[in-house]
Amino acid sequence: MNFLRVEWTKKRGAIALLATGLVVTSFIFGGYVATGNWNPWGNKHYYQVLNANFSECHVVGGVETCSSAHNVLFNAGALWVQQVTSGEAPTGCAPSTTCGFKYIAMSAGSTAPVATDAVTGLTNGDCGKPSAATELTTNGFARALGTVTDITGSSPQSSTVVRTFTATATQAVAKSCLVNQSTAANANNVQLAAATFTSITLNNLDTIQITWTITW
Repeated sequence: MNFLRVEWTKKRGAIALLATGLVVTSFIFGGYVATGNWNPWGNKHYYQVLNANFSECHVVGGVETCSSAHNVLFNAGALWVQQVTSGEAPTGCAPSTTCGFKYIAMSAGSTAPVATDAVTGLTNGDCGKPSAATELTTNGFARALGTVTDITGSSPQSSTVVRTFTATATQAVAKSCLVNQSTAANANNVQLAAATFTSITLNNLDTIQITWTITW
């Protein structure tokens, strides 16, 4: 009988150990699904509600190439969202059909953005700022309204803003920004996020599709 008790105790211990392993594995795997990082504590966005992610697909000379890049969610852009949700008067303009983070802007500048950058107003609200780079306004790359897909899925939910630019002349691009106005050099401009990527030179009729995914 003692032998049976020992064996049953061993079995229960093995079952408990297996259950614990499954729980830990599920936690780590769930963290990877949420953040793309196998270390669930290693991504600063793991417990963050608002986040923006960038990807692009370009067709040059008939060859399609896609990539994603590290991006920065600007403090000033996050503040705009917070002010709107808390009923405050936001920086620049209040949400409307002409004011919202649904416009995509481009720049040839390669200076990496920083979350604390000043990115509002007539000058610094342009893509490429506050560095010396300027926002593109010609050759088919003037900022434009993206196609918005509202939030879907389980928490955290995500929405997308997508725009395809078609080059009308040779143009290099290396940065994309998600902004709240349809025109550059606008006093109400606020940048929500920006991403730099390896410079791409597009020739006449080449295209680049920009996708911003906002996680809520």
